[in-house]
Amino acid sequence: MEPDAESSNPEVQAPDKTLAQLYKSARPPVDLIPGLSLSALINTAWLPSDAKAMLAESWIPVPAEPEEGAAPAPTPPAFDPKAVEYKEMMKRLAKSAPLEKWNSLTVQIKSIENDVIRTKDEKEIEALNSEAEVARAQLAETETQLTELKASFYDDPLSLVPWMQTLFDLVDAGLTSFEVGGPLFPHTTLSSLFGSNNNTSFYESSERVLGVFKRRCDRERGPGKVQVLARLTPNIFQDGYSPTLIEPLVDKIRANIYGAETTEPLDFLQLQWWDPQDHDPLPTLKVLQRLSEDKLDVNEESGEVAITEPKKIRGLGFVDFPARSVLSAIQAGVPVVAVQIPFSIVDRSYGATLAMCREYNIKVFSKDGLLGGLISEKYLDAPCPETTQTDPDLDDVAHCIDMVNNYGGWENIQALLRLIKAIADKHSVKMQSVALRWQIDQGTFPMVSSRWGPACWRQFGFDYWRGATPGVDWQLFQVESFLDAEDMKLLNQLG
Repeated sequence: MEPDAESSNPEVQAPDKTLAQLYKSARPPVDLIPGLSLSALINTAWLPSDAKAMLAESWIPVPAEPEEGAAPAPTPPAFDPKAVEYKEMMKRLAKSAPLEKWNSLTVQIKSIENDVIRTKDEKEIEALNSEAEVARAQLAETETQLTELKASFYDDPLSLVPWMQTLFDLVDAGLTSFEVGGPLFPHTTLSSLFGSNNNTSFYESSERVLGVFKRRCDRERGPGKVQVLARLTPNIFQDGYSPTLIEPLVDKIRANIYGAETTEPLDFLQLQWWDPQDHDPLPTLKVLQRLSEDKLDVNEESGEVAITEPKKIRGLGFVDFPARSVLSAIQAGVPVVAVQIPFSIVDRSYGATLAMCREYNIKVFSKDGLLGGLISEKYLDAPCPETTQTDPDLDDVAHCIDMVNNYGGWENIQALLRLIKAIADKHSVKMQSVALRWQIDQGTFPMVSSRWGPACWRQFGFDYWRGATPGVDWQLFQVESFLDAEDMKLLNQLG
């Protein structure tokens, strides 16, 4: 099909620009809700260290302590052209919104100047000169914005630290959706889960780190380029728990992500509910529904509508809700947009929830597709990891061992890995891509736990950014799957 024919067909969506450029993909962009994008793969931010330590880091050079009696050492230069941080800063500036606008205005001005040369009509020349004058004023303003943005790197000690750069690398790969993450029951302390009286967020650490990143990215790339998917995990076993506790908790999550004085709504909030069978989540869901809607006032005389209380949440989702609870929420009018469930090659236990979501056109975030990192050549023909040892390539060793046991033991996992390896070799992709593509082919959005620093691409089977291509198989982003009917038959037999 010719490009102009495709663009003129309203039923054919234009490809996502980033995916088309990086992976030659025809996949169209997807919105989680109108105006809020959702990337093909969702990053789950398991922090590499304590959030307090991460937020105390600084890339800014500090002068060495002078020896006793010696003159103070000169202050290091703000930007050393030989430093890695300087190179990263220049790369980030090259992809910034002000520079993109500067390039566009420069082309526009040059085009106008050429039109002035070609025309002999005095009125047209006058109009073109006026248009050029406006564009030059905008260009001068944009140059000021660029100067301010460059200076902001030195003003912000976190702007170029390694973990910040990891998150920008993922964005540059087209992976713009980030979910708060971390270990959960039974792999964290009960006191952290149920020790609060619903006055703090369980995912506060991840919220704060992702919030700093989102605000930095908004400044460089423009608002809305990344999406933060928050979670709400209320302690419903607290004596006297009431849905009235929810709104202050939502405000705390907003403050963690956007800052204390924010008026911004959360991009997306997922409710994680411990016991939907014996503790009805509907009263809490109705509170969240109210917080996701603007409160309006209609002038009876003019008919004008004014927002008297803006919404605090843009979209609502659930975590690990069984099908009957999803249906109950839908029937009660709760505007559920997405449901997060464990659904992978080896775990189809939430199949009924997936079917329910398909019926009602609800998006599904599928987790545990890589078995916490076990689907990798590293663990093929290798001994089972031990819970007494840490492993940087696994989300959480204890959680991975639980999944191993649920699948029947390490021998069964080895048989699984051998099959996945054979399919991966057949299509010249990584083992991880086979598992993730299977999830995509079920109509879900896979969730992949983030790795950090030089290991940023290890969760996708690569050790580095490959020249102009990120460390992830391009086949994951195509409309057509690389898995054929024979592959799907073999993989479907595993669950």
